[in-house]
Parts: sequence; structure tokens; C-alpha cells
Amino acid sequence: MIAAALAALATSVGVGAHEYRFGVYRTAVPAGAVRFNLHDFGEDAHNLVVLGPGGYRSAVSPDVRPGVDVAFQVRLRRPGVYRLICLKPGHAAKGMRATLRVR
Repeated sequence: MIAAALAALATSVGVGAHEYRFGVYRTAVPAGAVRFNLHDFGEDAHNLVVLGPGGYRSAVSPDVRPGVDVAFQVRLRRPGVYRLICLKPGHAAKGMRATLRVR
């Protein structure tokens, strides 16, 4: 019950993972709880890593297989630009990265 209440307070960010790009359905969020809803539209497994201002790792999703959804929640407290990348070998270098602004 408490987890459901906390999830309801989080700002949702949908992310579509494709071969070598992320489609992020919200580019700015208020500081606080953020729920990432990741769907793998690609042919390879992907993950989502949230890097905060200064490059520190705020969150890492589990690997997600093609056609599968995964959701995870993180608290992003510091305003600034957060980078979203896939840590699968070579994916970020091929363009699998995006940004999210926290206000």
C-alpha cells in the first residue's frame, strides 16, 4: 500500500529503447521521485543508467529483453541535466543516450 502511494507521487518518464537510441517521452521533471517506464522496442537487450550532474550514477535499471517493460523509481534531488545511457557494450557510443532536465 505504501509503495503504491509513493509510486503515485512520482513523476513518470516513459523511455523507449531502440537500436542505438532512446525515445524519452518527457524531457524535464521536477526534483523528487521519478518513475522510469522502460520498454525495449529493439532486437537486443538494453538497460537504462541515470547519471546525475557531475557524472555520478543515480540509478541502473535491470536489463530488459526485446518486447519487455521494466519500471524503476529513483529520487533525483539535484536540479540539473541528467544523462541517460545504455551500458551494453558499444551502445552509448553508437548513440544510445539522452538527457533529462531536473528543475
